[in-house]
Amino acid sequence: MRRLITALARLLAGRASTSQEVTPIGFVPRTGGFSEAHKRDLDALIRRELESGVPGLTVAVLDDGKIVWSDGYGVANSVSRRAMTVNTRLEAASLGKPITTYAALRLVESGKLELRRPLSSYLREQFVRNDQHRDQITTWNVLTHTSGLSNNLLESDHEVGFTPGSQFSYSGVGFMYLQRVIEEVSGAAFNDFMTQTIFTPLGMTCSSYFRAARTAPRSRGHACLLGFTLPMPFASNAQPNAANLLCSTAPDLAKFVAELMAPTLVSPALVEQMLTRQVPADQNSWWGLGIGLYRGPQSTCFWHWGDNLDFQSYVIGCPHEKIGVVVLTNSSRGLGSARKIAAWALEH
Repeated sequence: MRRLITALARLLAGRASTSQEVTPIGFVPRTGGFSEAHKRDLDALIRRELESGVPGLTVAVLDDGKIVWSDGYGVANSVSRRAMTVNTRLEAASLGKPITTYAALRLVESGKLELRRPLSSYLREQFVRNDQHRDQITTWNVLTHTSGLSNNLLESDHEVGFTPGSQFSYSGVGFMYLQRVIEEVSGAAFNDFMTQTIFTPLGMTCSSYFRAARTAPRSRGHACLLGFTLPMPFASNAQPNAANLLCSTAPDLAKFVAELMAPTLVSPALVEQMLTRQVPADQNSWWGLGIGLYRGPQSTCFWHWGDNLDFQSYVIGCPHEKIGVVVLTNSSRGLGSARKIAAWALEH
């Protein structure tokens, strides 16, 4: 029911999943600090954006590689009117992909995983159907979205749509495949592995790939339908999913952004490779390893979005300037606001 209502809301709103809608709004990264005046102006912008059909959001801003401000706005539930706080957990959806990437890179450095080795060679029970291209898919292909696998997370039979490495095609199924391999080579359940490898070392105590994890209060997602904003029913998940089921808070995700700017868990050389252009996504953007790259006038910034229909989110980080921002919303209309807030926070 939740998927049906939010899918209908998207259809009626006329939204299309184009790269133009998710790539960063153009901005010139600021070089000065995040002052009280910046904070006041950003606060005013956020409050205006709440009037566009976004019940609530949380935001965290980094300056000099550290979290300097975070806050919650609006409501976590439009019916109960429970306030959104900075510690409210929201579905961050695909923002879990860069974090899964980082965990995979830790396995690469430990020698348990290779970027260019076929993923099929790690599994006894295959994830992809017997296909002429199955044994060509590598970790690198998954991280650069060149695997040939689809983005249909509901499919049960996984086929390869094109020769791996020949083109960019965003794929959540590829990260489901990588999740299976991570579990195989680590010998641990996926969420346990992520907790031990990433969340605990970085102090991301409110993060999990399970919706029902009781580490912090949860927000309801909301679908905008025929002029109404409807809270969606909560549904727990029996299994974690690297592709779209990360749940977190803005400060937790800001800790991960800070880690990418000053790595402690992965070698700087491998993080540099992660943040180096690997394949073109379209005429305006490139993809690194598990994350998008935006070429500004003076430097390259990394970015990613999350979209579970009734939760939409955005992250941008600029390592050269050591600034970044995380915006999490609980609305099917939140992506536009999140992109606008993110670009403004980093430019002004």
